[in-house]
Amino acid sequence: MSDPLSRVGRSTLSRRRALGLTAGLGLAAAVSPSLASAGPAAAVSPYPKGQRPRMLNVFDENSLSLPERTLATTLQGLMARLGGESIYLNLPTLGYQYWLDDLVSRYGVGVRTGDLWKTVWRSGVRGYVLFRTGTPSVNVATTLAGVTGAVAIEESLEALAIRNGLRKVLDVRDKDDRWVFETYWPRLRHDVAVEQRADIPERLRDYVTMAGTLAFFDGNSEFRAEVVDALDDDATVIGWGDASRGEDAFIGVNSAAGVKALPADHARNLSVLSGIHEDRLEQRGGGGGRALEPEPDAHYVSFLITDGDNIQWALGDFPTDPRWFGSPRRGEVELGWGISPSLIDLAPSVMRWFYDQSVKDRWVVGPSGGGYMYPSRYPSAALDKHTASLATAMGRADLSVAQIIDFDAFDNTRLWSSYLKHPEIDGLIYLEYSRYDGLKGRVVWSEGKPVIAARTMLWSGLDGADEASVTAELNNATRNPYSTAGYSVVVWHAWSKTVDNVLSVVDGLAPHVKVVPPDTLVRMVGKYAKP
Repeated sequence: MSDPLSRVGRSTLSRRRALGLTAGLGLAAAVSPSLASAGPAAAVSPYPKGQRPRMLNVFDENSLSLPERTLATTLQGLMARLGGESIYLNLPTLGYQYWLDDLVSRYGVGVRTGDLWKTVWRSGVRGYVLFRTGTPSVNVATTLAGVTGAVAIEESLEALAIRNGLRKVLDVRDKDDRWVFETYWPRLRHDVAVEQRADIPERLRDYVTMAGTLAFFDGNSEFRAEVVDALDDDATVIGWGDASRGEDAFIGVNSAAGVKALPADHARNLSVLSGIHEDRLEQRGGGGGRALEPEPDAHYVSFLITDGDNIQWALGDFPTDPRWFGSPRRGEVELGWGISPSLIDLAPSVMRWFYDQSVKDRWVVGPSGGGYMYPSRYPSAALDKHTASLATAMGRADLSVAQIIDFDAFDNTRLWSSYLKHPEIDGLIYLEYSRYDGLKGRVVWSEGKPVIAARTMLWSGLDGADEASVTAELNNATRNPYSTAGYSVVVWHAWSKTVDNVLSVVDGLAPHVKVVPPDTLVRMVGKYAKP
């Protein structure tokens, strides 16, 4: 196979220059993602961002065939480098309709019904990378679309692509992720990579192409470890790995290499959503998360959902499903929700929407900060880099508390100092990997700030984690807000419990048990329950 880029000497080709190569393919190829992210928040963004869209060609995702979705999303990524006109894949029953409506009403973005091949022609893209369904070549083609400025075309669409004026740049049908890694790694970003299965034709592929990243998936193999090890300190793997033997099988490998994960393998439209810039956002609900003057004979409790680091969920059915933020009963009590601080860059309009919809709701950072990792396994230099970036994002997003998931690390206050030395972070909520409530509400202190272990949890099928048991434990807990024993964090399992389950516990609480948001509880512990 002829590779038009192989004639450029790899040893002398800088990443920035490589991402700007046009290979005669049209205007979209001429803009480097590193340059396209210039804007008000670019100086503080740790993630590549698209340019702000002015007009979106909207497609119902289900109206496109699987090969058309790959074409559409790789084109979307290229167009997002320039801003102006782009593509939006909508799923009207999920949050994507909310985000589209918000782009129109708040940010003045225009919309029209999409016509795929007319959009291809207007884009100026004139080349394609050929791949075959059912093989790793879809990841190869997605990656090389970002390098070459060509779209990814599945072989069943090749004749149609040619009729619409596209010419073949590369044929990668016999290539795999290792080949593209070994051949093109110097020309790809080293601060972000995307882990995506080959059987998912569209999700995240727009962001791969826009950002100029590597797309890969190889289970929990030696090759995967090699990719992760080649990334920068505190780089991000966006997507999800092979969790068939537990998520720690790959999150542990990431952590040892000083790399975090953002669960996002089903996320759409990040290239478009990242094109919005919000330098700072402010939470509106829950009394501002301020410390309350405690009642002397009370016990204070916060209810906090698990899995707040999950970007695909936040973008998808989390805002619409009645189990979660879409519950008609949300607002009856002050609840704690987790959110990824990466949204301030990757989807700031989405974060703003959640804040605007929150009356009694308060938000904290999901595990374990800027992304999912185990702090005790992170190299110390990478951890300091991580927490510095996290503190900046938390300040911009009005977040003051972060959840942590780790293994037997609770008493290692040196780890927590890396977080809590930053003034933006008031405290941490610690979840032991198994069980989350294994430390039964213990508190340790670092930098004069609390690290609070979950006291109990709501989780179907686990002993003591049912509604009746949690209600009884809270009603019998210590009634002294000047002691750390006077406070409880209850984590409720997102996938087996709902807002209704939480409210059934709240309805059974004795009058002396007071429900407060988690950031309020952390501030009260820090102010009134000093060691």
